[in-house]
Amino acid sequence: MRRKLDQKTQDALRKLDAVENVTETRIQYSEGFRKTALERDRRGDSPAVIFREAGLDSAVIGYKRIERCMSRWRARDRETREGKENGAMEDGR
Repeated sequence: MRRKLDQKTQDALRKLDAVENVTETRIQYSEGFRKTALERDRRGDSPAVIFREAGLDSAVIGYKRIERCMSRWRARDRETREGKENGAMEDGR
């Protein structure tokens, strides 16, 4: 079951640069935050630290939400990188 975000929390999250949109059950993160989070993750930074430093403390949004986001973003990033590598190989680069 998803943790519902009350109105006060939603309003606070909307003020963050890392957040593009918020509903009671979803947080949509900015593209810039996603890119920065992935770069820091590749360097070995903890997802919890990355989110906390962006104002998204796990006590507020839930640690599971952070882990699911990072997992989804890593998979998408991996797919994108593999697609580019395959495209470059087909182009003879």
